[in-house]
Amino acid sequence: MSSPVKEDTYRDYIPLYDEYDYEIDEFEGAIPADLRGALYRNGPGKLDAGGQQLGHLFDGDGMISKFAITDGKVHFRNRFVRTKHYHKSLTATKGAPYRALGTLRPGGVLTNAMQFPANVANTGVVMHAGKLLALWEGGPPTEIDPDDLGTLGVHRFDGALKWLGAFSAHPKWDHATGDMYNFGLAMVPNPGLVCYRVDRHGKLTKVGRVPLPRPMFNHDFGLTPKHLVFAVAPLVFPIGKIAAAGLGLRNYIEAIEYEAARGTMIALLPRYGGKPRILHTDPLMHLHLSNSYEDGTDTVVELVNYHASWEQLNGQLSGAQNGLSDAALGYGGSLLRLRITKSDRVIHEDLSDLRGDFPTFNLGYTSRQNRYTYLAVGVDGHSYPNAIAKVDNISGRQELHRLPPYHFAHEAIFTPRPGATAEDDGYLLVATQDRPNALAHLRVLDAAHLEADPLYVGSLRHHLPLTFHGNFTPRG
Repeated sequence: MSSPVKEDTYRDYIPLYDEYDYEIDEFEGAIPADLRGALYRNGPGKLDAGGQQLGHLFDGDGMISKFAITDGKVHFRNRFVRTKHYHKSLTATKGAPYRALGTLRPGGVLTNAMQFPANVANTGVVMHAGKLLALWEGGPPTEIDPDDLGTLGVHRFDGALKWLGAFSAHPKWDHATGDMYNFGLAMVPNPGLVCYRVDRHGKLTKVGRVPLPRPMFNHDFGLTPKHLVFAVAPLVFPIGKIAAAGLGLRNYIEAIEYEAARGTMIALLPRYGGKPRILHTDPLMHLHLSNSYEDGTDTVVELVNYHASWEQLNGQLSGAQNGLSDAALGYGGSLLRLRITKSDRVIHEDLSDLRGDFPTFNLGYTSRQNRYTYLAVGVDGHSYPNAIAKVDNISGRQELHRLPPYHFAHEAIFTPRPGATAEDDGYLLVATQDRPNALAHLRVLDAAHLEADPLYVGSLRHHLPLTFHGNFTPRG
């Protein structure tokens, strides 16, 4: 094992320019006999274009990684999403070929004015109606071949997703009907959250619209049997700043401000038509929601509260290439439950004192109360995610699966054991990074016994850049 060094000397983001296709042949333990399918992950594979270093983690070209699990073996494959930005980035010689959210093209106003950010398809990846979709919330999905990860092209649901086609990276499913719900941000001329339902056959229809008081940023939402639930942080685009961004005088990320005086806007949009119910609560800085459900006449939504300013969080994201070990900020936030009563009161309840992010749970419990939430957390004084936590939302009990020293955890994905009846009877699949040696692993954990040793640890032949979100499907 490498000698310990100061944490801030490790690079937590390293580009991976090569595309691989091989069976993992170095491993410890064994894949459970009943675990079959594919884990897909998406994230920025590289942060440069045309010789120019890109300015933000959100700007990198999307790269899909696939861990196919069949007959006790794991096959790894990764491929970049062949977007216009990716193709042009390979041949451009004078910097980034297109604008990005946090990056301006060389050439000043003349090359940046009135240009929308390029769709880099780098945030989420989901399987629905037989199609694998790479998601980036500023535009439409990109369809990917689920077998060889080839790029099939922009997907607009047979033309139903129009114009910019913003489609968030966090869709939710009604497991009774097979419908997928999602939203897209609309900035001008009428700011709002445009909400969609995609049936099990892939047909998209509009559910409704949540008006916003001005252009704002929102990343995630919740789904209950009655509502699409939004907790919109006060992340706004002031008119002067968004105009300057549109004219190419600043990038779009720099145009966001956190206006605490606005508070957090709660919006409950009826799933089957009707006007949204709007109310407000104390300002919260958050990006990710966990589950949402109805409890009698109350609506409950759980999220990760960062306890940080937008400037701190954005600084961490834009500086990821130099490491996430910012002791002043720490990693992620803590789980918070918001209970919205019939009388429009919003009650805040802390669920955990652990600091983490990327909350996941057994998706079969979407829209109903789940007992267990899983997070990638930083523990023992570390400001990067070096453990996976299991939080019991009823008893408050917390379990930890600690990684080896100086290892970094990506988001953990739960998949139930076939025939399971208990909520936690299943597996957690998590990609991890050996920071000193820049090598990645796939770990399979027993979700019911999280503190136990991994069931399987497969060693990749290389590192894996930071990934944002993933999806497991029984389809191998």
